[in-house]
Order: sequence, then C-alpha cells, then structure tokens
Amino acid sequence: MINLKQFHNIIPVDQCSRSQFAAQRDKLANRMRTAGHEAVTVASRSSEAARRDEVSLERDIELRLQRLIVRAKGIVSEEMLVRHQREIPVDEIPDYAVTHLLAQLGEQELSV
Repeated sequence: MINLKQFHNIIPVDQCSRSQFAAQRDKLANRMRTAGHEAVTVASRSSEAARRDEVSLERDIELRLQRLIVRAKGIVSEEMLVRHQREIPVDEIPDYAVTHLLAQLGEQELSV
C-alpha cells in the first residue's frame, strides 16, 4: 500500500478531498460543454440531429475527463518513482488525489 507520508509530499493535502475533486471535475465538464456548444451550431439542424450531437458531446466530454484523470494519475505515479524510488500503480491512486493536476491539465486541454 501507499506510504501516506511520501504521498503527501507530492499531493497537496489541502486539495485532496472527494468533494473538491467532484467540484473541479464538474467545473471542467461545464467548461468543456460550453466550448462544445460554441463549436456546434444547432440552430439550422433538426431536433433529432441536435439530440445526437448532444449525446455525442456528453460522451466525448466523459472520455476526455477520464483521459485527463488517468494522465494526472500517471504524473503522480512518475513523481513518486522519481522522488521516492517507489512506483505506485495508477489504479491504486484515488481520483481525488489528482484534483490539483486536473485543473492544470484541463486548461491545457481546453486551450488546444
């Protein structure tokens, strides 16, 4: 299991709660949703096409968020290996432990 003393050297303790993670994830999803709606103009499309686009957009947002979370967990895992010569498998890192990276990676994702 993870040595929490070493883990907290990498993860900011004040940004390591499930509620903060959920809030950051929701904020990022809303920003992605807004950007997606701006990219897709539905004014001239039928309601059926608009619904398909909405479902597609939601799936795309969920996949992008999952990819960002896995990337953030990979960064934490690499930092543990470099700083403490201890590898932590990505699947052992809780989602909320990467809250501090989610905002940064999300900003990069949205700016591309």
